[in-house]
Amino acid sequence: MAQAPSRSIELALQLLPAMLAMTALSTTGKASQVSALRGHPAAQSLLRRLAEAFVRPGVYWLFHSWRLFSYNLLVPPLLFKWPLRTMLGLVSYAAIHRQRWWQVAVHKLLGYGASRRHKIVNPSKHLIHDDKRYLWSLHPHSILADGWHSIIARNTDSFDDAGNGPPEIGRKIALCFAPVIQHVPVHQEMYRDKCGAADSKSVASWWKTPDTDPALIPGGFAESVFANAGDKSTEYAYIKDRKGFVRICVEEGKDIVPCYTFKSSWMYYNPGILKGLRARLSQKISLGLVAIIGRFGTSMPLRDDTTTVVFPPFGASAYRPEQFEDAHAAYLEHLKFHFDLHKATYGMEGVNLVFVGKDYQDDDFAARALRRIGILSGQVTKTQKAAVSDAPAPERRRSPSARRHSNKAYRQNATPAMVRSLSPSARRPRDKVAIPAIAPEKERDAVVA
Repeated sequence: MAQAPSRSIELALQLLPAMLAMTALSTTGKASQVSALRGHPAAQSLLRRLAEAFVRPGVYWLFHSWRLFSYNLLVPPLLFKWPLRTMLGLVSYAAIHRQRWWQVAVHKLLGYGASRRHKIVNPSKHLIHDDKRYLWSLHPHSILADGWHSIIARNTDSFDDAGNGPPEIGRKIALCFAPVIQHVPVHQEMYRDKCGAADSKSVASWWKTPDTDPALIPGGFAESVFANAGDKSTEYAYIKDRKGFVRICVEEGKDIVPCYTFKSSWMYYNPGILKGLRARLSQKISLGLVAIIGRFGTSMPLRDDTTTVVFPPFGASAYRPEQFEDAHAAYLEHLKFHFDLHKATYGMEGVNLVFVGKDYQDDDFAARALRRIGILSGQVTKTQKAAVSDAPAPERRRSPSARRHSNKAYRQNATPAMVRSLSPSARRPRDKVAIPAIAPEKERDAVVA
C-alpha cells in the first residue's frame, strides 16, 4: 500500500474498458442490462477493483492521518469559519462515540484502508500456556505503535468482548496506555473498553479478570523520538531506566511476553537532533515531540512491510521482589538475544539494538551549538547528580570565628610549645624593620657625647 498512487493508476488503466462499457449501457437507457451486469460475479469483481483503485487510497490516507491526530489541524479553522456547525459536530461525536454500532462501523472503515502488508507471526505459541497469565510488552514504540495499529485495524474483533484477541495472540488483550484513549478518535473505535492506565494497580487489575491480559509499551513517548527512517544502523529501546513493568511482574509472579515489530521505526522520517532532550521532555508532558514526515511530506508511511514477532516468554516470576533489578537486566538480554536472532529474517540485518535512558547525551550539531552558547550547560542527569553527591566535598576556607573556636579547643589539650606555635608572632614572619644608616661624623659625635 505504500505504492498506492502507482497501483491505483495501473488498476485504473486495466479497468478503463469495462468502465466505458458500463457507462455506454447506462447512457443508452439499458438499465436492466446494467442491473444484470452488476449482479454478475465478474461485475462484482470489477466493482471491488474499482474501489481498490479509487476509494481505498483515500481511506488509507485517512487512517494514517487521523490516527496521528491530524484532525487537530482542522478544528481551529473550522471553528473560525463555521463555529456553530463545528461545535454541533463535536457535541454529536461526543454523544455517539461510545456507542458500539459507531465503533464497529468506524473500525471496519479504517480496516478497509489499512495496509495488508503488515504481518504478525508467533513462533513461540508452544511456549505460551493457556493456563498462565502474562504481561505483553510491545516494542518499539515507533511513532505511535505503527505496525501494531494497522494489524488491529484489519481485525475488527481484536478488542471485542466476543472476540479472541488480536491475531496470533490467542487471548484477549487490554492496552495499558492511558484512560483518555477511550475518548480519542480512531483509537477508541478500535480499542473500545480494553484500554486503561499504565500504573501498577491498573495493570494488575487485568489479571483479576477471567480472560484478559494487560499489554503495554515500556518505551513510552520518549522512545518515539528515536524512531527515524533515516537511521538504519541503530535501533533504540528507551527502557534502560524503565524497570517498573518488570517489577510489577516480579511482585505479581507473572511472566512477560515481548512482541517486536520489525521496521516500524522506518515508517517515517523524524529529525535526529536533540533526541535525548526531546525524549526527556516527551516523557514529562506525555506527548511525543516528533516531526512526522511520510510519503510526499504527508502522514502516509514511507513503508508498511512490517512484521510483529512474538518472542518467547521471559520468566520474571522466577525472581524474588528484591531481585527486580536483576530481572530487568536479564530482560534486556532476553530482548536483545531474540532481536538479533530474528532481525535478518525480517529485513533488519546488521542493525544494532541499543538500550538508552535518561542519561542519553546529545552530540549532534544542534546540541553542540546550544552548549557553546550556554543553553545546554545545565543539562545534568540523575546519574550525574548522584555521582556529584557521592564525590568528596572540596576543602573550603573557614571563617575567622570557626578558626578561633578551633584554636581554643586545640590550646586546651596542647603543650606550651604547641600553644606558642599558635601565637601571631609564631604564625606570621616578623616584618624586617629598616634601620637608617648613621653618618660617621654623627656617629663619632654621639659617642663623644
